[in-house]
Amino acid sequence: MNKTTFKSIREYFASGNQNFVVPNYQRGYKWSVKNNDDLSAVEKLCDDLINAMKEQNYFLQGVTVSEEDDQIILIDGQQRTTTLYLILWFLEVDFFNKITLKYDVREKPKEFISKLKETEFDYKNFDSKNSNQDIFYFKKAIEQIENKLGNIEKDLFTQFLLEKVNVLYITISKEKATKTFTMMNGAKATMLQEELIKSEILRQISIPLINQKSISTSIDENLSELKNIISIDWETNAKRSRYAREWDKWLYWWNQKEVQVFFNTEKPLGFLLQFYFYKGQSIHADTTFIQFKELLNSMSAIQIFKKLRDLQKSFEDIFKEPKSHNYLKLSLLCSSGLSDVFDIINFFFLNKAENDKLKSYAQWRLVGATHKEITKEKELGEDEERKEQKALIVMNNLSDRFLYNNFYDIALKQLLRLNVEEDNKLFSGKGRKFDFSIYGNKSLEHIHPKSKVFHSKKVNENDLEKILYYDGNNNLLNDKPYEKQWLDRSLLKDCTEHSIGNLVLLDKNENSKFNDKPFDKKKDIYFNVNEGFKSRNLLHSIAVFAKSSWIKDDIEDNQNKFLTRFKKDYGISE
Repeated sequence: MNKTTFKSIREYFASGNQNFVVPNYQRGYKWSVKNNDDLSAVEKLCDDLINAMKEQNYFLQGVTVSEEDDQIILIDGQQRTTTLYLILWFLEVDFFNKITLKYDVREKPKEFISKLKETEFDYKNFDSKNSNQDIFYFKKAIEQIENKLGNIEKDLFTQFLLEKVNVLYITISKEKATKTFTMMNGAKATMLQEELIKSEILRQISIPLINQKSISTSIDENLSELKNIISIDWETNAKRSRYAREWDKWLYWWNQKEVQVFFNTEKPLGFLLQFYFYKGQSIHADTTFIQFKELLNSMSAIQIFKKLRDLQKSFEDIFKEPKSHNYLKLSLLCSSGLSDVFDIINFFFLNKAENDKLKSYAQWRLVGATHKEITKEKELGEDEERKEQKALIVMNNLSDRFLYNNFYDIALKQLLRLNVEEDNKLFSGKGRKFDFSIYGNKSLEHIHPKSKVFHSKKVNENDLEKILYYDGNNNLLNDKPYEKQWLDRSLLKDCTEHSIGNLVLLDKNENSKFNDKPFDKKKDIYFNVNEGFKSRNLLHSIAVFAKSSWIKDDIEDNQNKFLTRFKKDYGISE
């Protein structure tokens, strides 16, 4: 059963269970690593603790553990726990020798940690060649701790650390340990800034708003004031716990594979924070803790959290609602850089209840129109291109009879659009999310095969005209004549097999099933319900394969219908 409590640092390290274990699936110790001459996580923690000494309470990021007999298995929080362990060693706290911190499987790090309890241990010369990475970073951490805390009043700082600094202590069952670690640490390398921001938000929220009041001579009045302080403290802790759980729900949502693929990000929650800090001017490669601290000068942590909550809900809503989901993904497929991605998403947030606007926006993005060309047409200069001009260029490209070779990507996007729009039309009620995994290389199929050169020989049998098929080397391709007329290259003339009229969207993994088979055979495969066929969900593709024949007239008719619809969608007059 899961359980969550707050523990002071004294309680955390000296509360009965004092044997901490770093399991073998944890990564090595890295908190003393510096990036681009910035402060390490060890140095940031020391600075934060020093700056927080004047406050009544300070809350660190939570730790997630599994308690087994007399051991505390560190699922999440081993970097923090190890750093605090090294700080306690530096401060020479009285119960340090009672704490056990074991790096499971890693013998050398385990030995180093254990020897810190020996009075004469020379840690600097242990593994003097720095052959072990964990030990190297342990040493760097100790050096950084000594530099940061060397000049402080040790007794005062120790008292503050042990009594006023708290961690959110989360226990889970042994069975859930590995799964939880995988979920929480799948993208750990990118989580440092997010962790710091979360920690600071929760810390700020946790500072109780207690007015200073002098001690009264009345016992009843003092007792009433004490009850008030306890009540405020309880409410503060409850609020902090509630906010922490909500934040973790956001993290869980962003850790879902389908969410990361949809937004093309591997930065759980960092994408949300980057979007929050984006002001339409510039994008920072990483959302920095410094940016967040600056924001706190003009806004409270609770205000920021509530704005993040609203933003998170917008992300979840736009992803959950099928039509907005589908049109947004179409638009994101045509984005150019992170700033453009955020412009697109912001447009969808502002217009999420207006499907016609979202549909129109996606359509224009698919012909290469920029966000500015779509939303700020009046601000364009005389020499700047208009979205209508781009639509005309795309239409001319779509009319190319060698489209497959010359404008593959344009054809792919437009056929994808038609399938998405047919999906939205058929499922206009509740709707369904379109499976965009179909989008990729070689997703276009020639209905009339392109790989063989066909010629035919007509055979009259009982007054019924039949056709035999041969390849370019005059080899018979079928031992039984087909009863339906087929195409050869001589019939194609100005409507070749590479035109938009002869192309259809298929799942890229299913093209090989069609190979160079004639239309009848492809149709049999497509509608064979006894076999799974992912492309059978593509409604526009279904309409093409539903035809009874596929001759030159069918290709031309399909092309004409396609271009007529394109002109209508983009307001192109004849």
